[in-house]
Amino acid sequence: MTDTQDLPEAAQQFIDDMTAAGAPARADGPRILYDITPVNGALAGQVVATGVSLNEVQSWPAVPPHWIHLPETVRFEQTNIDSSDCAPGFVRHSRDYNYTDTSIAPARAWLSHVRGFVSIAIAEEA
Repeated sequence: MTDTQDLPEAAQQFIDDMTAAGAPARADGPRILYDITPVNGALAGQVVATGVSLNEVQSWPAVPPHWIHLPETVRFEQTNIDSSDCAPGFVRHSRDYNYTDTSIAPARAWLSHVRGFVSIAIAEEA
């Protein structure tokens, strides 16, 4: 999908950085999608699709994204959500994040942030 979409340089850099960090990313309309596997919590060991809006990575890596796109089935006790730029069946969650530890590559730090957030997801009710 990336090859058929003319992306701004920073968005392509986000895709390249995420892919190099082990989460192959791809452009999909107004968003960038990639998969993570949380190591803790209700979704530990499961592949979880996630993403960000293209417009949020226009200053990557200097300014990281704010919203985390997740399937609407991934739920949290407390979160602020909306569906702007989301793929069908997804919502995005408002999560403050600042890239302050420059000893870690920006994409690896972002992936740690997303995995940490997904690790607090609540289990689906039976």
